[in-house]
Amino acid sequence: MTTSRIGIIGVGPRGLTVLERIVAHERQSRSGDLEIFLFDPSPPGAGCHDPEQADFHLVNTVAGQLTLFSDASVLNAGPVMNGPSFAQWLHEQSGMRTGEVDDHELISPDAYYSRGLFGRYLLWAFRYVCGMAPPHVRIHCKKTSVTRAHRCDDDTWILETPEAKVLVNYLFLTTGHTKPASSEIPAAPRSPKETLVIEDPYPMRSKLAAIAPGVKVAVEGMGLTTFDVVADLTVGRGGRFTVCPSTGNTRYLPSGMEPKIVLFSRSGLPLSARAINQKGVSGQYKSRFLHAQTLRDLRATRKLDFATDVLPLLVADMEYAYYDAYLRQKDAVTAVLFCNQFSRADAPQRQALIERHVPKQDRFSWDLLAAPIPTPALADQAAFSAWLTAHLHNDVKEARRGNLNSPLKAACDVLRDLRDNLRAAIDFGGLTEESHRWVLSEFLPIMNRLAVGPPLSRIGEMLALMEAGILRADFGPGASVASNGPGEKMRVRSVRWASQSEPIDVCVKARISMHSPLDDASPLLRGLLSDGHARLFHNGGFHPGGIEIDRNYNWIDAKGAVVENAWALGIPTEGIKFCTFVIPRPGVNSTALVDAGRAVGRLLGAIGSGKSGRPTPVFLPTEEEASAYASLYGGL
Repeated sequence: MTTSRIGIIGVGPRGLTVLERIVAHERQSRSGDLEIFLFDPSPPGAGCHDPEQADFHLVNTVAGQLTLFSDASVLNAGPVMNGPSFAQWLHEQSGMRTGEVDDHELISPDAYYSRGLFGRYLLWAFRYVCGMAPPHVRIHCKKTSVTRAHRCDDDTWILETPEAKVLVNYLFLTTGHTKPASSEIPAAPRSPKETLVIEDPYPMRSKLAAIAPGVKVAVEGMGLTTFDVVADLTVGRGGRFTVCPSTGNTRYLPSGMEPKIVLFSRSGLPLSARAINQKGVSGQYKSRFLHAQTLRDLRATRKLDFATDVLPLLVADMEYAYYDAYLRQKDAVTAVLFCNQFSRADAPQRQALIERHVPKQDRFSWDLLAAPIPTPALADQAAFSAWLTAHLHNDVKEARRGNLNSPLKAACDVLRDLRDNLRAAIDFGGLTEESHRWVLSEFLPIMNRLAVGPPLSRIGEMLALMEAGILRADFGPGASVASNGPGEKMRVRSVRWASQSEPIDVCVKARISMHSPLDDASPLLRGLLSDGHARLFHNGGFHPGGIEIDRNYNWIDAKGAVVENAWALGIPTEGIKFCTFVIPRPGVNSTALVDAGRAVGRLLGAIGSGKSGRPTPVFLPTEEEASAYASLYGGL
């Protein structure tokens, strides 16, 4: 009997979902003898969630909303193979050495845990999936990178690694976050008087080790990577945060080993805090206006303009969530009546309804969310610093109210809950070229700031560091770093206040690169493009990133033909797809699992699944056996 050989390049969460879907299908109906070759230099399953990283680096999603396994909510992705969510796994793993969870009764599905611990869950999930595989599915894990993929005349692939070459019939590209070629070139200063530039702070344990206590460090960006950098340079240096039980306010106790930290970014604002979760595991806001099918129907007639076709509907949904929360605090009956009328009204009627029920100062404003800095706050650096501190305190207050009770946080959570609806508008070139550019350059940074920020505790810690004199973020919008010339230190400069600039000893570029595959540090993607096996995605003349795929996730080659035996999922497709870097969530028909299921369905269709009539294997490992195997060998 012929064995089908399948290669999966990149075995982070996306690659693991592909493996999970194959095993789930093969447990139900055997398609033939399969050999699966997995390629990743990192621990299998973990991806960028290094199981060995320090426990003070946190996942920005609550434990109950993270999983690697499908469930009954996942449609058209194949059979369900039961497996624990991250929160369930934490409960199940008694006596594990996590360094942060000692009593399973203290584990909460609404708590944030470390990325290292989540990486250990992913590693366990990989072992569990391997343990669930039926006997005819053999899995080979190669702890290495694929440097080149050669397509043979018979359409098989030869995957070249530094150690060997492996022949496969089918290929999945799920490489996740990769590094741009520029990050491979260190930017060390030529003399002690110059500034050390750290292009990529990961892995932080080694990349930030050279930063001495007391030196001035400028961090470019105020996103999730920056919170990692700040944590490493503070608690990672022996400092401690304490929380006052009566007020909930955070205080920082320095170790004396910290540098002085200056944050700056284009917006001048950090990401907003994630609110306390009040939606449970699978609770989501359901659209009243931004319906996915409405967008699909409109796309059938023309390309969409996000600002005119999509944003008004999205804002209407945010208003609905905002006023529902606002009025519930006053009178539940009024809230129900208002929301019933609001959801059936047109835009002028909705505005009239708002004016009758809500004082002007309490009304929702998208414009204020998108650009919250008032003109007086930009008068000078002191005014901005005072405003920013008050803004962050208010953000903490609203986050403590929760994502259902805080009108502000309820509205912002709509951006996260309706991502699939936004994908219906954006994916596969649904927007005009100009609108697509605007979404990525203008809308997406606002969306990320409002909806996918760090845990609440991180903003409290930021305030504590500012109070302790360790951290500043007062250079205003548009600040930048530049050098006056050779042999001189770089300076942080404010564009708002020309006299405000300071020399810095270190510049850390804390932005995750969403570079084009053409600029990737690995020769794999560059080779696929140069050999014509894949091509960059373009929306008109705009290249938003990623390679081109069809709706079954098959590659499109340089001539525009579908590569029937090769698929891509996740970050390699960020461009033709929107927001591909999210981890699956239980109970919400997760896009990541649906995508993997669709691609695997095509794979098994090509192999002949469902046509041979082969019976389900007589012997199948049980969930208990697979769980015991994973816990024994999962690397905790």
